Amino acid sequence: LHIRISDDGRGIDDLEQALTPFYTSLPEEERSGMGFTIMQTFMTAFSVSSEAGKGTIVTMSKQFGARATEDAR
Repeated sequence: LHIRISDDGRGIDDLEQALTPFYTSLPEEERSGMGFTIMQTFMTAFSVSSEAGKGTIVTMSKQFGARATEDAR
């Protein structure tokens, strides 16, 4: 399974920080900032690329079946 999500929004200023568990860009609101962490945990491959003012691309892949089990060992 391959999923690619992209937008033409404002982008992510500090991608390394955004990928940190519990980071949120809205600390004044009740948010846990776990979105990227959860995606990384459940996918076989995960990447994010972003450029300020140009948008963000999130790419995820999940391998299923016997081969996925063998690769995890």
